[in-house]
Amino acid sequence: MRRVSLDMTRPGMVLAKTILGGTGQALLQAGIEIKPQYITYLKRLGINYIYIQDKRIEDVEINDLISEETRHEARIIVKNTMKSFQTPGTQKKGFNVQDKQLIKTVSKVINEVMNSREVIVQLVDIRAKNDYLFAHSVNCSILTTLVAIKMGYKSKSLKALATGTLLHDLGMIHVPENILNKPGDLTEGEYKTVKNHAFYGYELFKKTSLFSALAGDIIVQHHERIQGQGYPQGLKGDKINPLAQIISIVDVYDALTSERPYRNAYLPHQAVEMLFSWGGEAFDMTILTVFLSMIAAYPLGFQVLLSNGESGLVIGNNPGCSLRPIVRVLYSGEDLAPHPKPYDLDLAKNLNLTIISVLS
Repeated sequence: MRRVSLDMTRPGMVLAKTILGGTGQALLQAGIEIKPQYITYLKRLGINYIYIQDKRIEDVEINDLISEETRHEARIIVKNTMKSFQTPGTQKKGFNVQDKQLIKTVSKVINEVMNSREVIVQLVDIRAKNDYLFAHSVNCSILTTLVAIKMGYKSKSLKALATGTLLHDLGMIHVPENILNKPGDLTEGEYKTVKNHAFYGYELFKKTSLFSALAGDIIVQHHERIQGQGYPQGLKGDKINPLAQIISIVDVYDALTSERPYRNAYLPHQAVEMLFSWGGEAFDMTILTVFLSMIAAYPLGFQVLLSNGESGLVIGNNPGCSLRPIVRVLYSGEDLAPHPKPYDLDLAKNLNLTIISVLS
């Protein structure tokens, strides 16, 4: 399968990955043939990309780090947990119910990430704009767990990390929707409200049986930066919990690669380059290096244009060298004419060639 923008999606293409809504319901099932009304429907939901079947790379398998079932179970638990904090009359009861379910979901996420055969994150999560907060929380939990496992953290730390990251934006329930969904620049007052969400989330989290100092640090410190330019406390260096330093990187990456009311999503390679440029100033370089080694700058199925005028689809990634993937060359020239002799090209072994751009 390969990822295509809805603007380039044509009727007759076949959906390769089921598109699910915020409560786990199937919006469109994998295997259906795309119709014009489906494209309109998805655009209305704020979904700009889908995965379609492509016989040219049917030998390429693209897997998620966790099962679709667990990912959407986690989305629902985050959504329900936030709702329970917004219902004063049933708060305490809501906390207790959600706590038990969240513990089970955290264990599932950790176990599936630990048992995953994937060493590089290839899939770009498909999410509707109004599901951003919940999908973002889940994606951050998955990716931070992956990095922490790679760095050698054990069970207790992993549970605190997965819990804290699932709830790291809990305080956003105190930020008005007109600010969260504002398409333009925030005023100074609006930005101050947003920055306070880390404190809000920490105070709410303290009311649950899930509270631990470690998970609390993750929630309140996930916007801190190592040279003190973050918020809400302006902490520096080792004053920031190392686990919070992991989520600070993942949080920015996932936000950059997501559609937001005030900008379009950046492509993975653009986000990778931006994060690398901020390393050492905003982020710990050791943690950042581990994270970037596990992210596909050019995920499987992306169509890329090469410096020699040829183009094709990414079919493989080299661990630790994701800016130089393996490309199945299928086209040549500016008019993208079919290549007379398609072939597979490993850019890690052909250093004279580079990727110029990603094509829709």
